[in-house]
Amino acid sequence: MAYNQETGTVELRKEVVDKVLKGFSTATYKFKQAVTISKTNAWKNTFFRENPDPLTEPSGNTVKGIPRGANFPQAVVSFEEVNSWIEKYGLEDFIHWEDILTNDVDVQRRTIFRITERVVKAVDDEIWRVLTDGASEPGGAVGSIQSITITGGRQWDAASAAIIDDLMQAKQLIAEKNYDTSNLLCYISPQDHRSIVKYLTDKGAQFPSVGNEMAKNGHVGKLAGISLVQSNSVTASYALVCVPKVCGTWKQAVPLQSNLEVDPFKGTRIRVVEMGVTQLTDPECCVLIIGTQAAA
Repeated sequence: MAYNQETGTVELRKEVVDKVLKGFSTATYKFKQAVTISKTNAWKNTFFRENPDPLTEPSGNTVKGIPRGANFPQAVVSFEEVNSWIEKYGLEDFIHWEDILTNDVDVQRRTIFRITERVVKAVDDEIWRVLTDGASEPGGAVGSIQSITITGGRQWDAASAAIIDDLMQAKQLIAEKNYDTSNLLCYISPQDHRSIVKYLTDKGAQFPSVGNEMAKNGHVGKLAGISLVQSNSVTASYALVCVPKVCGTWKQAVPLQSNLEVDPFKGTRIRVVEMGVTQLTDPECCVLIIGTQAAA
């Protein structure tokens, strides 16, 4: 056996970096569980969005009661063409050779962790922006998705909150568009997670499935049959209920990956990259809840 790999060599460090990257990203992405992951090698990605409204009967003709030998009424399904272009996400840092060798803190591992964290956060931020159709941005307005606006002092952090009814209303809106509501996700902010737990305890309700512990991919339990996912990408005073794997697609050109470049006795450059684009394919199965926080 040839003992040609020493501690700290490029090959071993690359293996460690990739292991950290994969383990970290698997548990950290919050919004990729809401979309379908689809690979692509094209810069421009086109999809067709179907009109979600039920087909209407032609004037003077009905689906029921077609006379003998009569022509069938005709209804046409309509689509709109939507174009999207791949976006590149990335970050890097250079760690000095002396720091890698002598620092009390494992600066190389922590740098990999934090750089990866920021790239993952940027991707999650973009998926949140697209699934809310930009309505959660400053000055944004609700476009193609559905929405609920909380009024009358019934914000989730108020004494008169009606959180379960708000969630059920979102569920109703999605069901009325003929989508399956058996596996819904609701994205909430950390503050709204706190408000939900307080709401349940104030009502004297049992909440064994809505705890305070962060779980994998941000899941913090279920309420009204809807899985709650906590994320810092959620804009203050908003929440989003959606049908996972149906509402959108992440067109993945390059999965999250790393590159190490060692300059001998000088340092190591660590770079993390991902390429893809989010597509809002079924806007009607997304419901944005607006005004969850009184102070926001």
